[in-house]
Amino acid sequence: MGPVSQRRRLAAIPVMWLCAALSGCYSSPRPAASDRAIALYREGRAPAGATALRRAGPGASSAGPLAMTVEDAVAWARDHSAELAAQNARAEAAAAQVDAEDHFDNPELRITNIELERIIEREPRVSTALRFPVARPGEVDANVAAARADEAKELAEAREIEIALEADIRLLFDEVLLFDAEIAAADAVAEARRSLATWMKGQLAAARTTAVDEAMTELTAVDAEQDGVDLRAQRSAALAALLSRMGLDPAVPVRLLGAPKSAWPPPELPTEQEAVELALRRRPEIELAAAQGDAADATLHAERAARWPWLSFVEVGYDFRPESVLGLGWTFGLAIELPVFDTHRPAVVAADAARKAEQRSLGAAVELVTREVRTSLAEAQATRALVTELRRRMTPAAERAGVEAQRAMEGRSVDVGRVLEVDERRVRLELRLLRFVRRYWTAVGELRHAVGGRLPAEAGAHRRKTESGRDAQQ
Repeated sequence: MGPVSQRRRLAAIPVMWLCAALSGCYSSPRPAASDRAIALYREGRAPAGATALRRAGPGASSAGPLAMTVEDAVAWARDHSAELAAQNARAEAAAAQVDAEDHFDNPELRITNIELERIIEREPRVSTALRFPVARPGEVDANVAAARADEAKELAEAREIEIALEADIRLLFDEVLLFDAEIAAADAVAEARRSLATWMKGQLAAARTTAVDEAMTELTAVDAEQDGVDLRAQRSAALAALLSRMGLDPAVPVRLLGAPKSAWPPPELPTEQEAVELALRRRPEIELAAAQGDAADATLHAERAARWPWLSFVEVGYDFRPESVLGLGWTFGLAIELPVFDTHRPAVVAADAARKAEQRSLGAAVELVTREVRTSLAEAQATRALVTELRRRMTPAAERAGVEAQRAMEGRSVDVGRVLEVDERRVRLELRLLRFVRRYWTAVGELRHAVGGRLPAEAGAHRRKTESGRDAQQ
């Protein structure tokens, strides 16, 4: 091997080391954010198939659609909400930070007085010391309280997401069931108008009516059929919104199980005191305001303690040197911070003002929650009273009209067209009443959101249903 080749090999060694170092630090390029988002979207669509849902859902068969109650829908939405899962992860990180703040600073091992000249002269001298930082009273508590306030904020956001999710699921579930009742009523109206149109055609053929009257009757029949088509489209949209809110594919076949929303009277509404106290236990604004108030109290205590002299550190050491008597080289030291130039008075004033503001924020949160509950409850109570009054007036009249129409048809004592008109108005009255029932359940949905979950009567009905199901299984 010649000198030139040897030099080339020696020159290649740094290049090889550089390549090895770069290969150790190199990482493959990450996909674009849009590509990762699309991958997550495609992955999320996989478990949304009907087969997987039938296995997960209670009471579902392999042949029919997925049977689902409102409690099943709420539970599924909670378990599969990406937004809620992300916020819960942030809350867990904030909870871990609370533990991270609850500690004292580590001691410091100091090694000094290492002189090369004395080592060469074989008279080494080394001073060692262990320095302990001393936290001021309330300093660690203030840090922990601030971390707990951050945790409460993350938990409050997670709870707000959960409350909104549950309220949306329950409201959409109620809407689908209401649409079922309205579709049935609209079909009855359409059937009554078709019967009337058929009768009018017979009358026109017998020259007992005019073509204008017959065309008008046919037009009302077609209009009634369009109402049913429109209601079915709205039901499909509401069902798709429900499944989408749950994180499911809207094409998944489902069958909603629940009591008919047209049944009256519905479960009792809570009193104002019950609703407000329930909201104050559930709503996250209260916990957040209380945690922030506790953090402000701890900060004020720490700032007040900082106005007094306090130890900065305590140090215990030992000097290793030949001339020292064995065991007598111990050293001790400490430092005291003297608040001379900075008395912390402005910081105490600021902390006290912050504490008063946080105390007022709790009262403001209580007032806000109370006002929201009162408004929602008043709307639900007023709508409930309206529907009750309408049913008190309409139901007897509709039932009497149906009975009299049937009696007249059996006795043939009145014109058939008149009987059909009475029957059509009767079923149309029922459809109009369902529109007011929808207003009531919409108001109940707002009340659920205000109180932070289902109402006491609904919770009691769910417990009774669960217990009866367990007894049946036993």
